[in-house]
Amino acid sequence: MRVWKSLLQTAIHTPSPHNVQPWRVRILSDESADLLIEKRRTLPKEDHTGSFIILTMGMFIEALTILAGHRQISLDYELYQPPSQFTPEQIGKAQEDLLPFAKLHLKRNRDGDESTENASSARYEESLFFTRRTSRISLLPKPVPAEDAQALRSLAREYKQRYEQITSPELIESILEKNIDALFEDLNTPPYHDEIAEWFRFTDRASRQARDGLDYRCMNSSRLSFWLVARFPRLLQFSMSRPMLKKIYRRQLGLVPSIGMLAGPFWEPEDAFKTGRFLMRFWLELARRNLYLHPYGNLVTNQRAADWCRESLGVSGIWLIFKIGFSAVPPKSYRRSVEEVLVD
Repeated sequence: MRVWKSLLQTAIHTPSPHNVQPWRVRILSDESADLLIEKRRTLPKEDHTGSFIILTMGMFIEALTILAGHRQISLDYELYQPPSQFTPEQIGKAQEDLLPFAKLHLKRNRDGDESTENASSARYEESLFFTRRTSRISLLPKPVPAEDAQALRSLAREYKQRYEQITSPELIESILEKNIDALFEDLNTPPYHDEIAEWFRFTDRASRQARDGLDYRCMNSSRLSFWLVARFPRLLQFSMSRPMLKKIYRRQLGLVPSIGMLAGPFWEPEDAFKTGRFLMRFWLELARRNLYLHPYGNLVTNQRAADWCRESLGVSGIWLIFKIGFSAVPPKSYRRSVEEVLVD
């Protein structure tokens, strides 16, 4: 059990949509454990295909794989069901609260017997899991170095993904405006609004107690504006208040010198799981290079915004768009403890 808890102390810092942290772990022995999805921590009203929750489980398994490699241990897994069984429709039919996702196995390497996975894990030091974070604060006026952009493209190609970067100020502003419009529209769609608002944390006390969700500190928002959006989303659509709120939100986004995009196989459940393993390494690679990102999820989940991006940016299969660059160290989201993640 000690090894599993050691791995989880760091793996719990894996990112997840809205910081929902959907993973639970049941330790069966020193060598094996069950990985489960906590049903109430999925996002069926926003993540219509289930791709982002499946992606998150792939990221968590990849985090455990990398961390095990640092300890000269190999981690193998067997999925209990195909990823297609974890779409919102399938999860909605489940009676139980904890859904078995994968059986995990640990095997200590013999001296001199180092797997390819373990060798590649050495690239990502454990400390990167703690320095890696989303930055919603203003980026610095410093472009992403060409060598860093090329390294990210190469990493994406290894996983049959595509990384592209935009630096045109005019195009960046168009993308940001489209993101704001999509966000305001989605927040006025009751199923979307009601689901995301459950994860808003308006005070320090609420954030420390829940240790999950969207902490107002990390959102680079005042408690008042965060609360108003949750309670009165129609303000985002009224002709008198909408222009002012758009300016406020654009100001919160700060300086954006570069926007990155990831495109490739994703929207099918099996692809989402594999892509999650890639995204974990991609995000750690950013941290290794002192780069931060902030995803603009509404640009890919809002159909009108997604269509605009495909046509305007000339890239098909986009599944993640984000600002990318250097920034001061942003606030870090809280995480549930290992004890809260473990189940009997």
